[in-house]
Amino acid sequence: MKREEAELLEQLQYALQAPPIPSDGFFCLQEPEEMLALAREHAVMPLLYHLCEVPGNLTDAQRTAIQTAAKTAVRTNYRLLFVTKFVTEYLREHGICAIVLKGVATASYYPVPELRKSGDVDLLIPGEADFARAIELLRQADFEPCEKQDALHHLELKNKEGICVEVHRILAEPFESKKVNAYLESLLPEYGREVAENDAWGFPFCQPADGCHAFYLILHMLQHFLRAGFGLKFLCDWVVFWNRPVEEPQKQTFLRLVEGSRTGGFVGIMTAACVRYLGLPGERVAFILETYPADGEVEAFMEEIFGAGEFGHVRENRMVAMRTGGILSYAREFHHQMHLNYPRAGKIFLLWPALWCATLARFLYNNHAVRGVKSTEILREAGKRSRLVEKMKLFSP
Repeated sequence: MKREEAELLEQLQYALQAPPIPSDGFFCLQEPEEMLALAREHAVMPLLYHLCEVPGNLTDAQRTAIQTAAKTAVRTNYRLLFVTKFVTEYLREHGICAIVLKGVATASYYPVPELRKSGDVDLLIPGEADFARAIELLRQADFEPCEKQDALHHLELKNKEGICVEVHRILAEPFESKKVNAYLESLLPEYGREVAENDAWGFPFCQPADGCHAFYLILHMLQHFLRAGFGLKFLCDWVVFWNRPVEEPQKQTFLRLVEGSRTGGFVGIMTAACVRYLGLPGERVAFILETYPADGEVEAFMEEIFGAGEFGHVRENRMVAMRTGGILSYAREFHHQMHLNYPRAGKIFLLWPALWCATLARFLYNNHAVRGVKSTEILREAGKRSRLVEKMKLFSP
């Protein structure tokens, strides 16, 4: 591990735990410029604000960079908070329970909630009838659907200020496994029932109960992981979530959902990385880590995390990671991408050859014109990342 990576992990561990001031020398960074560049890539720069309160450890420019990032995060979070308050109360007045996902719900577990970077408001509306009615109500409140919709599992709307609200109809973008997708869809009624009230920000809103909340964080991480990847911010979310009391029935709910979705290998490696590198107390997650992953797997996972940045956009050749290796895996993933690109037409078997050609043409064009990277580099990177995913045995019985 590089020195700047180790230093960033140390400082994040301090920020997430809110411990007493460490001994002299803890804030004397060896690679401050490289560490701050890495923090910027992973969208965790605001969490380093404590460094600004220690004299002499940073240059004025470095201190200003952290302060600017922190101020931006605070301003953005309060704008998103007010939109969350308006939208959830507005829909509640019309008989719709909007369940807050991530965002202010997860941020409330941080020692300083305002310093967790957020970009939009995510709401889950279980039930197709309520979903359609919620969209119509939001349109009446001057939220308009975005012209470009990049996902199948939610609809994006923006208000006049440009703040985005993602209204989720299902828990996650469809995965390559039809059985897992069917299982996740069957969970929607449970997510509608198992809600908790959060008033940490001074007003009440509904969020998933702890077991369902933790499982949604897993789905969100996994969704990004199987595409371009994700960075340290999501690991920070996982640390603060479990670094608090969680009732035993909620832990059992989480384990049941993980087992039903067959995502235990991913959960184990990711949790072990948080224990080893970000100070998550092992005793709080011992029920998850009954079988501790091999050291090499955890190290490979952290290498993957550092290579991804916030959403895997550090390198343009990161596009997808497959569950297994080999030619058949490339073909299976290509077929899955066809269904994601053409969800309606993809249901018609006779159209598949034409849709495969269209998917291939889009893939080659985007690589050349948008990403500016060779297709062979993307395929090579996908194969490399898939070797780690294969060890997790995702979606396997």
